[in-house]
Amino acid sequence: MNLARLRFMAEIPVFTIRGEQPKEPKQFFTRVFCLRKEPPPLGLLLEFLKAKGAAPVLPEGVNEKLLNSWNWVGVEIGYQRDRKPIFLTCCRKGSAQDEIFKQDTEGLLAFVDAHRELDSWRVSDHLRACRFFIASILDKNDINDEGYDFNGWILQFFEENCDGMVQIDGQGFYSPEGNIILELPAIDEEDQKEEPITPTLLGPAPLKK
Repeated sequence: MNLARLRFMAEIPVFTIRGEQPKEPKQFFTRVFCLRKEPPPLGLLLEFLKAKGAAPVLPEGVNEKLLNSWNWVGVEIGYQRDRKPIFLTCCRKGSAQDEIFKQDTEGLLAFVDAHRELDSWRVSDHLRACRFFIASILDKNDINDEGYDFNGWILQFFEENCDGMVQIDGQGFYSPEGNIILELPAIDEEDQKEEPITPTLLGPAPLKK
């Protein structure tokens, strides 16, 4: 992460859940690249999660105005009070988050365009038409199966409601049916040792740990 990105992240008004972090975090990113103009308000996401039987935990200070806003940037959402929350952020093209938007989309496009021998045209076209992406940041040293289910529902919500395409670091890009479209290289030795899986975003199947 470069200095410009660090400075930008420091300026984002993020609501956090207070608590100790005894373990060194190991960040893991999942994203949904969306064609819709704007993301839905967070309140609709919470309703979707509750309909799945989840009990989202929000930080103090998150009020109805924020939950009903279309212009949200970042928030932490917990799935269990004794586990670290998932950090959810929205990066829009042409906005204050444009530098991060370009960095992530162009980095992935460079990989996609370098692998034209694969059936990658769907991914390339989608990334080029993307207007915003939702990124959820997980801590692999803390998250459990319920957390992977919870994050899977978050991905499903934005994939279904924002004409989105799911991308998981170390795995790849997925179709709405949960089939991998384009595989990405492993990001660490742990991923290399594991068998690739296909997350089913239409159900509560956990993503790969």
